[in-house]
Amino acid sequence: MAQASQAFLTAVPQVTTEQAQALAWEAYGIQGNAQPLSGERDRNFLVRTADGSAVTLKFISAAESLAETEMQIAVLKHLAGRCAVPVPLHHPLRLPTATQASARVHTSPLTRPVTSHVTSPDWLDWRSPAGEHLRVRCYSFLDGKAGSDLQRSGAAWQAWGLAIAQLHGALADFAHPATERPFLWDARRAPMLRPWLEVVDDAQLRAQIAAFWAVFEQRLAQLGPQLPTQTIHNDLSPSNLLASDNGLGIAGVLDFGDMLLAPRVADLAISASYQMPLTDAPDAALAAMLAGYESLLPLTAAEHALLPDLILARLTQRMVITAWRARLYPDNRVYILRSQATATALFRRMIGDWLQTHGAQADHRADTHPTAA
Repeated sequence: MAQASQAFLTAVPQVTTEQAQALAWEAYGIQGNAQPLSGERDRNFLVRTADGSAVTLKFISAAESLAETEMQIAVLKHLAGRCAVPVPLHHPLRLPTATQASARVHTSPLTRPVTSHVTSPDWLDWRSPAGEHLRVRCYSFLDGKAGSDLQRSGAAWQAWGLAIAQLHGALADFAHPATERPFLWDARRAPMLRPWLEVVDDAQLRAQIAAFWAVFEQRLAQLGPQLPTQTIHNDLSPSNLLASDNGLGIAGVLDFGDMLLAPRVADLAISASYQMPLTDAPDAALAAMLAGYESLLPLTAAEHALLPDLILARLTQRMVITAWRARLYPDNRVYILRSQATATALFRRMIGDWLQTHGAQADHRADTHPTAA
């Protein structure tokens, strides 16, 4: 658990706009104005040039492994030109040699005293003036409306469901060792958060989460092996979605840093956990997303059965992990807790009926198959 949670124990890197702007020019040949972007673990900047083109410059959290960095670069290369859903395009370094790279960055008045070393054409090893050892990578910035501007309508939710299926089709043959790492945002691992449950202040809510986890583990053990598995995005929240200008279509999917080899239906559950609270008819939102997804990739019986479980599992993660991280990093509290209230509200709305149905079934199984003394 300590290994899996290390990324969440590491503060966002401290990098200035001036340093980002200088590095964009020195390492990538991109001259433009840098603007900070939000992020939970990395320090991100939008760099837009005079002709209007733009890239994202990412200063990666020191907790991220090299394998995870390589995985995120590999998937952008894999998806380039083969995915119906727009995704960022990876930008390699433009410096010809490690020696020249080190010399150019080292002599910059904006980044001094900074050392850099190129071990791959795809990313840069960089030491900040504060002494942080970071990796830096760059990819195209997709213009579009914020994912929160996706219309709350059946047509928009169907388009989003179809886009998830299209993304799954393009990812179906993608493999990388880092997708099999232990990761706390894996919905199947939600019960691992038991030691942190005390961060939830409401006693009734804590009891409901604990009861859910106990039954969820049983149902996952029974039905989980039947779920189709592949590499999934694993964080299809509005923060990683771009909406079209009219709010009815999908203009892009961002940030593949949470990718996992996992049940593909988990992506649908994760996205639904964010979209369902946006309407007074959450079941209709889920049905519309399902219709869009299944127009391309029909779900199996096991996927249909565990979809509500995985929605609830993700909601418990959003309640517990965000509360814990907000205590650790109060300066970033607003961003960290941006979706906690809606997660709590949807969990409260769903959990009663779910426990009444599946909790009773679990109790019956326990009575039928008592544990030996």
